[in-house]
Amino acid sequence: MITLSANWLRDRWPNLVANGAVPLPLSRWDDGDAFTLVELGVLPSSNQVTGHLAIGSVDAPESPLEVRLEPAPEGVDDDAKNAFTAPDGTTYVAIGRATGPGASSEMPVQIVEVEAALAERRVALLESQVLKDECVFILGLGTGGIHVTLELAKAGVGRFVLMDGDRLDVGNVARHHAGVSHAGRRKVYAARDLIWEKNPAAEVEFHPTAADHNSEELVQGILDQCDLVVCATDGRPSKLFVNRLAISAGKTALYGGAFRRAYGGQVLRVRPGSSPCYQCFVMSMPEEEADREVASSHDAIEIAYSDRPVPIEPGLALDVAPIALLTARLALHELLRGRPSTLTALDRDFAAPWYLWINRPEPDTPYAAWPPLSESSDEMTILRWYGVFLDRDPGCPACGDFAAAIEEAYGVGTDNASELPEHPSTDLPSLEG
Repeated sequence: MITLSANWLRDRWPNLVANGAVPLPLSRWDDGDAFTLVELGVLPSSNQVTGHLAIGSVDAPESPLEVRLEPAPEGVDDDAKNAFTAPDGTTYVAIGRATGPGASSEMPVQIVEVEAALAERRVALLESQVLKDECVFILGLGTGGIHVTLELAKAGVGRFVLMDGDRLDVGNVARHHAGVSHAGRRKVYAARDLIWEKNPAAEVEFHPTAADHNSEELVQGILDQCDLVVCATDGRPSKLFVNRLAISAGKTALYGGAFRRAYGGQVLRVRPGSSPCYQCFVMSMPEEEADREVASSHDAIEIAYSDRPVPIEPGLALDVAPIALLTARLALHELLRGRPSTLTALDRDFAAPWYLWINRPEPDTPYAAWPPLSESSDEMTILRWYGVFLDRDPGCPACGDFAAAIEEAYGVGTDNASELPEHPSTDLPSLEG
């Protein structure tokens, strides 16, 4: 099978008509069982051949593969896989042939309208172009972040801004969508290429840097142009940093993460002004927020005790997947919010701000005694999502009236409010009660 892009053919039509033939760069797969136009995607085969595309009876240069466009005979279906309607309105059929020493054989050819073919897989639930102009800002392209990113790309999101300062290690690819061929690359570059493999028309902006106070101006500028934020970073400081700026920009943000060894996980959705923010969550649910996966040496150093190291214990990719998938679904739901769609039926299901999932009854956790999924229908069990309603903290330093709460709790007057730190401590206790 030889697969070509209709757009590629249209772009080269003037040259083809003028010269009769043009070079045809192809990826060779599976010992010659399939050939794909090199420019069809950004990750071609390392085994490539150059054939020729010719029109009519024009003699083409000798090459191992030839695709010839011949005027379509009467009665040929314009929708046939090998049919191509040229810019002049003439319909052609493509005939492929592999040539070799003393022998040749015909090969089937398919000419694909790539964007249309991808869109038709979404059209049953989504108006095919409804997400084309939506922009999602994704911070953190590890196992969870890349999973969310690719699900949104497959759903048709048209604009991505990616931020992550890390590189892919060989060990990462045991769980990451990128394989060992990408080892050593910046995660944002690998993610960009994987997006384009799923959605070639997507616009991708990428920043190989960490989300912290050194990149604050950059993050603020990105927030101004995006429609939704997905924060898939590992640590509390980066999430609180993003939380503060997203609230200031009035942008909804999703914070997903796995518990230690990925025995479960959680997703928090923050709608500024109407839901608790991540700082509220830290103060109201400190144990749940602090329970997070230690998947790298960086994570271990960040939370290590002063007298002993913290072991690196990443969970399985299939245990991270449910958390990433719900994050992606919530992201899709936010992007479609207020628009007619079959998926708006989920409005009542996604009313809570916090979502909890447990993969297994991990020993020494509050969920160790949860009953098996098969034994209960009226109590909480493993392998089910639960939406939990939380209240905003009126004294939250990020989304509440912190100065008023300080004044009420400690008698500090408003004249002293300007002396409060610009970036409140991440460990501030709740001022309620």
